[in-house]
Amino acid sequence: MPNTQTHALPSSSSLFKATAVAVGVAATLLVTMVLPAEYGMDPTGIGRFLGLNALKQSAGAETTSLTTPDAIAGPNAMLAAKADAAFGKQAGRSLDASAVSLAGDGPMRRNTFTVTLAPGKGAEVKAHLRAGEGLTFHWQATAAVAVDMHGEAPNAKNTWTSYSVESAQKGASGTFVAPFEGSHGWYWQNRGTEPVTVSIEASGFQSELYRP
Repeated sequence: MPNTQTHALPSSSSLFKATAVAVGVAATLLVTMVLPAEYGMDPTGIGRFLGLNALKQSAGAETTSLTTPDAIAGPNAMLAAKADAAFGKQAGRSLDASAVSLAGDGPMRRNTFTVTLAPGKGAEVKAHLRAGEGLTFHWQATAAVAVDMHGEAPNAKNTWTSYSVESAQKGASGTFVAPFEGSHGWYWQNRGTEPVTVSIEASGFQSELYRP
């Protein structure tokens, strides 16, 4: 028969001593290592001796550099400087310079255009806009038409960028900001058997509405 060995379970006194030792080690690590490195508190001076205080100082400097106005990139930095100069620092203020795209010296215009589509035929109406310029628009058709709102860069050949496409729509209203300089507008196609008239109105900084 194999030998059978019986191991005595540790006594309550031994368990208590082991627990006390573990707690003591944890408390020592907390005071000498964690507090200096994470919270900058060094009651024993050991953290400074081991260089742990430098870790906290370095982390604090990095956090500060990420949240100061100097770290705000690009246009927001200029906006922050202007806002501070005009109104002083304001605790509740945030910045988004990209929300506004100021137009050049061109006047604001309101243009209208009307085009009649024969059955099976299509037509474009465009506006020339520089990057960042925008307009508000409304168009209405006497019957549903297929429409592709799109833009083309200068001198583009057989390439375009679509912004909104519908296979059957009688009208639409909205706002548009040109993502690049070029001709931006609509192509409507009459897929019915009767002529359809499309009328469009646009207000913004477009030079004109025209048929290419």
